[in-house]
Amino acid sequence: MIDYQPYRKKKNQFGRPILFILLAILLVFLVSKNLFAIRSVFQSIIYPFQYATVASWNAVTGFPSAVANIRGLSNENTQFKQEIKLLQAKLLVLDEKLAENERLNQALRFKQRYPRGLKLLPAKVIGKSPAPWFPTLIINQGSMAGAKKDMPVIAENGLVGRVVEVSAFNSKVMLITDIESSVAAVNSRSRDFGLVSGGSIDRIFMKYVGAGADIRVGDQVVTSQISTVFPIGIPIGTINLANKMEHDLFYHIEIIPAVDFSKLEEVFLVL
Repeated sequence: MIDYQPYRKKKNQFGRPILFILLAILLVFLVSKNLFAIRSVFQSIIYPFQYATVASWNAVTGFPSAVANIRGLSNENTQFKQEIKLLQAKLLVLDEKLAENERLNQALRFKQRYPRGLKLLPAKVIGKSPAPWFPTLIINQGSMAGAKKDMPVIAENGLVGRVVEVSAFNSKVMLITDIESSVAAVNSRSRDFGLVSGGSIDRIFMKYVGAGADIRVGDQVVTSQISTVFPIGIPIGTINLANKMEHDLFYHIEIIPAVDFSKLEEVFLVL
């Protein structure tokens, strides 16, 4: 017996694709012609999807360049830091050069301030004694430059000391603050004579000034014409203390040196 199968109309398998194609062609036509303002509506509908797609693509394609830019900025930052450090070092050197130039200008003015025919040999301080009870300097001029023992040493502000040892290329200078130092001196105002000797790092003393002398705090003390070592009139210091007891024969006089020995860098030998 043959089963009866009712007739079924076969579905058209190509109907839906063809319909979509026709709709797409119609939309393209309508959009291209902007009929009934459909193009504007269509663009408004697809814009969010288009924007999201473009943004995602740019993010993906732009990521390597962003990483490269960050690395480039990091390298530039490192380079800038190195250049800043180099410039700071150069500025320090320049500041030191300017300071040295100013000191040399002051020394030149000092030389012009003493038109007594003094022949001066400039020298740099290259060493200092660490012992406060035996204050000495080492300078970079020796016998090859004409330095000799007992030569006076002066600075812009006044008397420094005298040469006590000489080698070929440097010399040792005893400061006037040394307890073994002695300088014939005179009060530039009252013309009272005395002998200046060392005693401490920042103080010197004027001895053998008679009790009848006219001594005042603030008076300037300079080298005396009776000195056999130092030129006349070189500033030694300023009287800081002057007193005497009723039966004393001499004043007790304390002097602040004219030269700040802690900051001394350039000196002159008097040839």
